[in-house]
Amino acid sequence: MKKKIALIVSLCIVAIVLLGGGAAYYFMNQSQQVGAMLEEPWVQKVSDMMYLDDFSPYAFSGKIEPEKHEKIYVEPDKGTVKEVFVKEGDTVEEGTPLFEYEPLEDSNLELEQLKMQLEMSYLQINQAQKRQTKMEKAIKEAEKEEKELLQEDLEQVKFDLRMMNLEAGQQQKQIKSLTDEQESTTVLSKSAGIVQSINQDIADGAQMEQAQGAFIQIVSTGSYLIKSQVNEFLIDTLEVDTKMKITKKAGGDEEWQGTITEIGRLPVGANEDSQMMDMYLETNPQSSNYPFTVLIEDHSGLEIGFHVNLEPISEEESVSSVVKVMQDFVVWDEDEPYVWVVDENQTARKQYVEVGHQFDEEFAIEIVSGVTLENYLVYPDPSVTEGKEVMIYDSFE
Repeated sequence: MKKKIALIVSLCIVAIVLLGGGAAYYFMNQSQQVGAMLEEPWVQKVSDMMYLDDFSPYAFSGKIEPEKHEKIYVEPDKGTVKEVFVKEGDTVEEGTPLFEYEPLEDSNLELEQLKMQLEMSYLQINQAQKRQTKMEKAIKEAEKEEKELLQEDLEQVKFDLRMMNLEAGQQQKQIKSLTDEQESTTVLSKSAGIVQSINQDIADGAQMEQAQGAFIQIVSTGSYLIKSQVNEFLIDTLEVDTKMKITKKAGGDEEWQGTITEIGRLPVGANEDSQMMDMYLETNPQSSNYPFTVLIEDHSGLEIGFHVNLEPISEEESVSSVVKVMQDFVVWDEDEPYVWVVDENQTARKQYVEVGHQFDEEFAIEIVSGVTLENYLVYPDPSVTEGKEVMIYDSFE
């Protein structure tokens, strides 16, 4: 038993020694890498220098919404829902049949009553026309004094006849309108999009309080909108047509661009939506927020309802052809600027460049020609010479 215990203790000691030795080797190796990096010239990729532009002190939050939102309501005076031709999630075009009405019996009764009234009007018109003809004949045969009296009666008949014709015309229009309604019992979509929701209670015949809200809602598949808010202290930093960078709050490397189409001039009220937005924006309760809208035309990868981050894009950032590097990496040989580029052999090579605008606030300078975003540049400390071997450290391994 004692031998077995001694054997176990010995094995534990060996394991501890081996682990300790492995850990010591790992930390020594890492220390050597760090030391080598400190001794080697500083090398950085041009595209990494461009990342300095990604930070914006003005960031906003918003929610993706459709640009157009069609709501279709049931009109009780047209009847009840007979049949629905679409379901939630269907794609529809302008003019797509959505549902059909079952006309009410009252509408048929009203149509019959109008037709009877029109027939009576025709009879009255016919009688009035006969009176007019008879009186015109009597006037021709009457004496002078009697003729004047008959003429007054004739004018009254003509007036009554005009009124009857007007009334009959109005009845004809009412009959045509009611007939058209009965014939066009199918409701069509007024815009293209996706059927977002159908109120099944209304489809099943619910009425009054049970039939609240729209029957069918359709969201457009075209451009998307983002509704956001800006604090009164920052509202002057935004203007209509400002380009905005858009990223998902859920994370990811994808980016989109949008354009501000509207900035409200009235502060947002203290409703539930604005309170939720305050949570995102960490707003000051002692200041006001103003709504603004961003339009996104190319929104592949974004869905309605997504919460997103918004950042204004400066004119320099929106020009993708601009290549900028930190000013310290550019050396001036009299009037000719150059940089140290890492070649395919991982050695430093002098590369003359053409420079453009200087961005003093970013401590950067534009490179018009000579290097690309994929090039690695060597920091020009005194040890860097033509052909000097350099190391590119992407990460600690």
